[in-house]
Amino acid sequence: MAGYPRVIGYHPGVGYVAGGYVVGDEAGAMVPHAPMLAVHPAPAPAAHSAPWRPMMAPGSPPLGEGHVPMPLNPETFNGTWGANGAAGNAMITFSGRPQKPFKMTRILARTTILSNANGTANGTPLGQIFVGTDLQQAELGNIDLATIGAGGSFDTWVSMKQAEPGVWIRLQILLTATAVAPDSVQVNITGIGHYLH
Repeated sequence: MAGYPRVIGYHPGVGYVAGGYVVGDEAGAMVPHAPMLAVHPAPAPAAHSAPWRPMMAPGSPPLGEGHVPMPLNPETFNGTWGANGAAGNAMITFSGRPQKPFKMTRILARTTILSNANGTANGTPLGQIFVGTDLQQAELGNIDLATIGAGGSFDTWVSMKQAEPGVWIRLQILLTATAVAPDSVQVNITGIGHYLH
């Protein structure tokens, strides 16, 4: 009788074999097993390289990773709202395009009051962060950049998607309160992250 074994292997010249029985053959017909090959070959003997091998050529910096700042520059109005800047509560996009792989780990946002004669220059920046077309937040909406981007804040690091060379990192920013001329507010954004040298 032909059987339906659990494990089937093909052996050239013999056919499909399972546990010593040829599939489709009468019960009891035994065929020799082909020798099993090792799943993993034996490791090569350890070779010790010369101590100078990992060194680069003289004057050439070794490959590595740095933790560096990257300015995110305003695309319009020099990052200013109010007098000589964006009218009302308009959105300004801040952007940067790294030339090597860059993974942002920290955002620094600084708000500077340029003039506050009428007392309206008291807004703080809110925004959304994108790497390429990917939103780098858990939900849509504006996040408080003044809080997570404060220079002295604790445990406000982020782990954003790595931007490949030439991919834009953008923040779309508006203020919590409208600065009315002659008052004006300026925002500066800096990203800190890992950069491959």
